[in-house]
Amino acid sequence: MAYSAPRWLQDLRRFLPLKSQFVVTGNVRDLQATELAPGAVTSLRFDQTLANALFAHGYRQVFHFDQLRGFQPMSPTVPSAQEVPSDGLLEAPATSGAPAGVDALSGLMPRLVRHERAPAALVIDFASRLTVSSDNLTSAEYLLFTQAFILSHEARPRPVEGQTKSFFNTVIWIVEREGDLPDWLVVDNPRIRVIAVAKPDHVVRRALAPALLQIVPGFRESSLEDRATAANEFVESTEGLLLHDLNAIATLGKAEGVQAANMADAVRRYKVGVTEDPWQRIDRTKIKGAEDLVRRRVKGQPLAVTHMLDLVKRAMTGVGGKRGNRPRGVAFLAGPTGVGKTELAKTITSLLFGDESAYVRFDMS
Repeated sequence: MAYSAPRWLQDLRRFLPLKSQFVVTGNVRDLQATELAPGAVTSLRFDQTLANALFAHGYRQVFHFDQLRGFQPMSPTVPSAQEVPSDGLLEAPATSGAPAGVDALSGLMPRLVRHERAPAALVIDFASRLTVSSDNLTSAEYLLFTQAFILSHEARPRPVEGQTKSFFNTVIWIVEREGDLPDWLVVDNPRIRVIAVAKPDHVVRRALAPALLQIVPGFRESSLEDRATAANEFVESTEGLLLHDLNAIATLGKAEGVQAANMADAVRRYKVGVTEDPWQRIDRTKIKGAEDLVRRRVKGQPLAVTHMLDLVKRAMTGVGGKRGNRPRGVAFLAGPTGVGKTELAKTITSLLFGDESAYVRFDMS
């Protein structure tokens, strides 16, 4: 399946000529997939992915702002997002690289929005931290957001020499939740577009899996078919995780020598912190003579005992395969009270792990 840009990025590109400001919210602290060349996908910081998209669209200058580092000019990092030189650049703010607050932001925003020459953008990162409470603003905070509100309506798109599309000088607020900014700035404001960033879906995870697994033992040396199998298992077992998590899992696999064919084990270690597989410590000779032991504890259920032991043996040997983080086996014990359902479950668990309460959850519904 060919890689395509995530929905939030497509949405941003579509509305850049139509909206003067954006509020980007959701999974904004995660890494983002970026295609460097056809078939070559890597992960970048969210703010850098945003800057690359702006430069690729035709912006000549992008400023990044947060309260720790103040204003910093950004540069593109991918071949498709080349920065275009211009003699109409804004002057670099005096706070560049130094801590700065809402006063400095209030000083630059009007100049940027009203800038007449090369199109520029301002990315306001960690905007949720600009206020203690969006419902109880200080005078400086109120001035900042009032400025933003008025400027969002004053801004007009304009043509740029050499470009067929029109540009705003765009302001982009990065927040964890839409409600982190004052409602009166965002809600029902036709000049501001809210864009939600979702967690990476299976398409993104599948596109990144081959690059992430390069560091895992055995991946580079394996056949194309085995690589595909390892990547599929990695994708299936990481449903709901962030790209930061996927990077960490690959690093964990490398550090602990987990083979590419066993990436589900690295995912399990990352999720639950278990560094040893209890199945690897089971005494196999004990399993061979298990039938007599089980029958001594569970009376009158020879068929159930036989089937349960068959299930255990298949789980031990891997017959039937094991995909992702799915169970090695599932047993559904049905019957009236007193026939030995609970006793059989406890006996099998004690046989495997030496403790009849280990790794067992009872659903008596």
